Amino acid sequence: MVKEEDVNRIEVPESYEVLDATALGERLGLKRDTVLAYLSRRNYRRIPRPNRKLAMGPVWYEASVKEWESRKGGGKDGGKNRREPQVEARVA
Repeated sequence: MVKEEDVNRIEVPESYEVLDATALGERLGLKRDTVLAYLSRRNYRRIPRPNRKLAMGPVWYEASVKEWESRKGGGKDGGKNRREPQVEARVA
């Protein structure tokens, strides 16, 4: 059996960092359930395509998410947090 202390000793190069749905959601300002809903509907306008689908769920490589964000202009670096609703000004 693998112990957590053994796993923590293993160094992973930065280019191999992976994100699960929760981590991707936090990075993009979305909830985990929202990420999974977009994924189930194959709505890839708001989230990047996963790099791999494992038995535990989809995973994204850190490098590919950065690339998607730079092309899309979204995520935390893009400015707006998608959790906050947009309020329209009413004209009286």
